[in-house]
Amino acid sequence: MGRQVSKAELAEIVGRDERTLSRWQNEGMPVLEIGLGRGNENQYDTEEVIAWLMQLATLNGKKESVRDRLDRIKGDREELALAKDLEEVVVAAELIERFETMVTAAKVELLNTYPENLASDLSARYGVEVDEQLIREPLEAILRELSNYEPDDADPSDGDHDEPDDPEAAEEGDD
Repeated sequence: MGRQVSKAELAEIVGRDERTLSRWQNEGMPVLEIGLGRGNENQYDTEEVIAWLMQLATLNGKKESVRDRLDRIKGDREELALAKDLEEVVVAAELIERFETMVTAAKVELLNTYPENLASDLSARYGVEVDEQLIREPLEAILRELSNYEPDDADPSDGDHDEPDDPEAAEEGDD
């Protein structure tokens, strides 16, 4: 809330005479308190009045009629439809669906195919039997951590579990 002022004080603040303020008041300028009776002045919240004046200025002093607003909304819809047709915008639901499909495919590959193929390749290349579970367990841990991801998490993990994020904790661990 801004400062509470009388009409005379408000006229001085905005640099207009009191008649203009009366006209503005009839056009919708906010009044904090209407002074009833002789000698009781209206009171105005400077923050609300300035916000109203700024909104009025954005409309170039014109009030938007219901017809103008409807035309503006229809125009906005047409622009959005054209942007979709030109593939300049993507509907969030479609994007989320595509992303979830990609993540699911990657998860299936990582859990079902990759450990077995890598274990087989390593066994053939180095002549030792590699247990695919040695590959599968870290992948499952990573995927579990990813499934718990929260965008608003204040302490995101950088994925390096060997190194503590806190340098002081690292020094304590060295003791």
